[in-house]
Amino acid sequence: MKKTIFLLVLALTLLPAMVLAAAPAATTGGFEFTLGGYVSLHSIWDSTQVNINLNQPIARNNDQNFHHGRLKITANLTRFNLTIKGPKLWGAEVAGFIEMDFNANGSSLTQGDTATAFRLRHAMFRLNWPETELMLGQYWGMFSEFPPEEPDGGSFAHVGSAVQRVPQIRLTQKFLGMFTVAGMIIGPGNPTDYQTLGAANANTNAVPGESAECPQLQGKINFAKDLYGKAAYFGKPTPFTVQITGGWQRTRYRQSNLNAAFTWGQDRFRALGWPSRQASQQYLDPWMVQGTLFIPIIPTHTANLAGTASLQTKWYVGQGTDAFGEGQVLNGSYWVFDNQSFQNGTFFNNYKRKLNHVYGGYVQTQYYFTNTWYLNAVWGMSKQFNMTQQRSNQCASPLNPAGYVYAGPGDQYKFWQIFNLTLWYRPITAMKFGLNYCYSRTDWYQKLGQTYTGATAAAPTGATTATQPSRITDMGEDHRLMFAAFYYF
Repeated sequence: MKKTIFLLVLALTLLPAMVLAAAPAATTGGFEFTLGGYVSLHSIWDSTQVNINLNQPIARNNDQNFHHGRLKITANLTRFNLTIKGPKLWGAEVAGFIEMDFNANGSSLTQGDTATAFRLRHAMFRLNWPETELMLGQYWGMFSEFPPEEPDGGSFAHVGSAVQRVPQIRLTQKFLGMFTVAGMIIGPGNPTDYQTLGAANANTNAVPGESAECPQLQGKINFAKDLYGKAAYFGKPTPFTVQITGGWQRTRYRQSNLNAAFTWGQDRFRALGWPSRQASQQYLDPWMVQGTLFIPIIPTHTANLAGTASLQTKWYVGQGTDAFGEGQVLNGSYWVFDNQSFQNGTFFNNYKRKLNHVYGGYVQTQYYFTNTWYLNAVWGMSKQFNMTQQRSNQCASPLNPAGYVYAGPGDQYKFWQIFNLTLWYRPITAMKFGLNYCYSRTDWYQKLGQTYTGATAAAPTGATTATQPSRITDMGEDHRLMFAAFYYF
């Protein structure tokens, strides 16, 4: 009898959740709720100690602490979402979207690969009229559209596929059945301002004195039309598409002291010397322009994708592109020597900040052998240009004897490229498996030597750390093998 009562209570408790999970949508008080997402498993072997998402530059090959194999198996990239449809407002269909995942800590090297933490990916709602849409909330920025179909979801984050999920106000207008124009306002893209005005910099992980007081603006124009058939993009027949996107903001870099904690390298750039400073406040303008093209190479006129092929490419150029999710935060700007001054009995080396100029992008080709088997190949790159590298004799002084122009605060890379090859198998719509090989390479401005294990006195002249000159290099590589599995619901 007790067992029967227990089973009855348990069934009544679980019944609402079972009904909600079994039904594609549930309706409550005029609102309709739909649960979606996927469960994933990634098994990854890397030749280096990069993170799960492979969205970090590769340490130099002579770094023995970094360059040894690492196996990672994780389900942290699993995500779920909730779509909410509500009553009409002002003649518009109203829908909300919330998406979460477990990857707030999972891609970090300092956290265990099984360490999970909720992360809010998207939280927004839309008002949709026949040709117009108003969106408010957190969602992809315009530079993040049209990512390549690679299984880790992050390796092209800084080589043409920006990752920018931001709170925004966006207005989209369609016309003539083939054109889309959109504009949005978002908060400025910059790291937290750690610096108190006039104080010495105490946080070496931050860009000192960076802030913004105006919003970031983004806009795009998109043309999409079935001219001669379609090809697959993430399994969906997609027509010929061209998109142009642009963004701008104004960032304030406050006056700040620059201490030796920002020193790096032994080959090209030296210590700033102390005392050094950014002597005056500067206003600089990060901007970025991006073009995207999707071309059906072997098209289809039906839902049958077998034998179809496509070419997709996206390229960008700009300065301070980390503000738009394209590039590493500490590689967005650097200092160059300006002058020396004497103040209150002290000589100062005064520096000005410049924004890094960057261009990059990727090319992807995809071929469907059948409706379930297809091959995807994508190559991407990012290159810094116009960056001051020459020696500055004016900078030489007892405080800065090397006399080199200083680049910082981060260890600056000049060229980053990734090649990704994936064989996909999708036996049913709800399941997808991928077998992947990925090659990633970073070329740095600075040559560094391998750590020397002997006496410090044996270090080469001018080196900031004990190093072996025979092992100096400015390049790092990673080889990755991955198996990925997805179950969509």
